Formats: sequence, structure tokens, C-alpha cells
Amino acid sequence: MNRPKKLTAAAMLLAMVAAMAVAMLAITLPIGDAVGQQKTRASDVDRIEAASRDFIAAITARDLQAMDKLWAHGSYVTFMGPLNTTIVVGWDGVRNAWEMRFGQFDRVAISLAESHVHTNGEVAWAVGIEKVQLLRKTGETVSFDAFVTNVFEEHDDRWLIVSHQATPIFREAK
Repeated sequence: MNRPKKLTAAAMLLAMVAAMAVAMLAITLPIGDAVGQQKTRASDVDRIEAASRDFIAAITARDLQAMDKLWAHGSYVTFMGPLNTTIVVGWDGVRNAWEMRFGQFDRVAISLAESHVHTNGEVAWAVGIEKVQLLRKTGETVSFDAFVTNVFEEHDDRWLIVSHQATPIFREAK
């Protein structure tokens, strides 16, 4: 009589261990997956930050060919620069706006003073503050800080810009 009870207790112990193993697996798999997602997102953030640096470098160099490589060429891309008076929509208009801007200045210097990047896997945005110095063809220098928002989409494993907005920061006179 004792023998069947021992088997029953052993079977119950085995069932409990199996249940614990299944529970642990259920708990750790999502955590492991989340860690994988964090690594992917961290990698994406690094790539988006690199794309942002390339974008600033292209503006500073006034390099239209670099812009061609950094932007998506869709009808939905948008551009609102700090000197714009309208929203430019569509790649042809955006490219023309950059060409016009590059022709207005002998020198452009931009540095990113602050940046915050987020991605949901398919779309990303980087917001920050830029310090801008422009030397017009007339010799006039224009300097200001601007809030900047860049929106990116992933295309063929590359983060491309789909929207850029830079707005001068209003500061009251002291």
C-alpha cells in the first residue's frame, strides 16, 4: 500500500517540477525577447543617430548628392526649415528647397546641442536643439538656436529622412 503512495507522491512531485519549468519558461521567454528587442532598438538608435550626424554633415557641406542618399524620395516627405514660410511636400520640392537654401549661403555651421531619439521599429524620430550659424552671400551672419525634429523610416535596412522641421527658439531680450 505504501508503494503506490510513493509513486503518487513522486508523480505529483514530477508534475510540480514540470509545471514550474513551464512557468519559468513562460516568464523568461518574453523577458529574453524583450532584451532582444532592446538590443535591436539600441542598434536602431545608434543607426538613427548616425543618420542624423550624416544629415548635419550634408547640410554643413551643402552637399545635395548626400541629401539624395539620406532622404526617402516619396511624395509624402516634408521639409520645414527655420527660414521657410511654407511646408514643402514631396521629394522634388524638398530637393529643390535644399538646393535653394544651399545657394543662399557661403557657409553653414550646425551643431547638435541636444538629441532624443525614439523608434517603434519602422518609424523613428529625433528631436533636439541645434546651434545654427549661417553666412549669407551678402556677408551677413545669422546665428540662432532651433528646435529640430527629424522623422525617419526604415527602407532596405537604412533609416531615411521623411520629414525635417527646424524652428528658431524665441528668446526674450535681456
